[in-house]
Order: sequence, then structure tokens, then C-alpha cells
Amino acid sequence: MQHFLKTLSLAAALGAVSVTTACHRYGDDRDKHDGHTAAVISDADAAKVTDATVATWQSMDAAKIDALYAPDVVGFDVAAAPLSTDRANWTKLQQGFAAMKFDHATITQSKTQILDGEDFVFSSVTNLTSTAGSVKALSIRCTDVFRKQADGTFLIVNEHCSAVPGAKA
Repeated sequence: MQHFLKTLSLAAALGAVSVTTACHRYGDDRDKHDGHTAAVISDADAAKVTDATVATWQSMDAAKIDALYAPDVVGFDVAAAPLSTDRANWTKLQQGFAAMKFDHATITQSKTQILDGEDFVFSSVTNLTSTAGSVKALSIRCTDVFRKQADGTFLIVNEHCSAVPGAKA
């Protein structure tokens, strides 16, 4: 995933995401108008969103990182054991991540799963290194659930990150 290091404008990348139309009959209440989903995000468009997200994480800019997450985000942070359900707490956790000053990230594994037109999952294993921060190396695995927002952008609504078992810190 070499191209994740490209400097991308998050707003431009997320704003440029287009979706392809697809209809599926469900027989449940997913769409009360006609029983069809409105659109399905393509693999390529999901990749644009995840590439922009990874570039933003790599920026170590706390405000930009925090903007990746929905107001109602729920998550497990690699540095804090309890489940975070409070947005203000999540913001503090992202500030803590940015303060670690990681200056290089190498994704060693990743998989994107399209769930429907509004949701997809990005799972990854990443090796982080820092020349300036107190933690010099950290291997993490993360699962992020993205949901399409009313303005058409995709934000993270659920994140679970943990240290890779047996990895040297």
C-alpha cells in the first residue's frame, strides 16, 4: 500500500468519492420507500477514503485526526483499555496519539470490506516508528468502521485498535 503516503487533502479526497448505484431487495425495513438500497461504494472509492485516512493519521495533526471520527464514535484505543463512548474522551485519545510523534507508518496487512452503501470496514496491521517521540516503535492492528454521513463524506463510527501480540515495542 505504497500510495498511502501521498499527501492528500482529506476534504478533497472524501468530497471526490462517488458511488455506483445498485439495488437489492431485502424484505426488511432498510429503505421504507421502495425496499432498495440507494448506492454501494466501490472498492476504489473506499480505497480513496482509507488512503486519505491513513495519510491524515500519518500527519500527526491532532485536529485533522480527530476530524476523521463521527460525533458518536465508539472505540477502543491502543493506549487506553476502557471502551470510549464519550466524544470528548475520544478527542483526548487522538491528541495523545498525535503527541506520540510517529513519523513513519508501514501497513503490512489490510483488508476493506464493503458492507452496503453507507458502511464499510477497514482492517489493518501497521508498524509505527518515531524518531522524536518517547515510544520509538509500535505495531498495532486496527479495525475501523466507516459510515456515510449526510453530507456524503465517510467518517469512522467505530474503531478498535490494539497492540500486536508478541510485537516488540
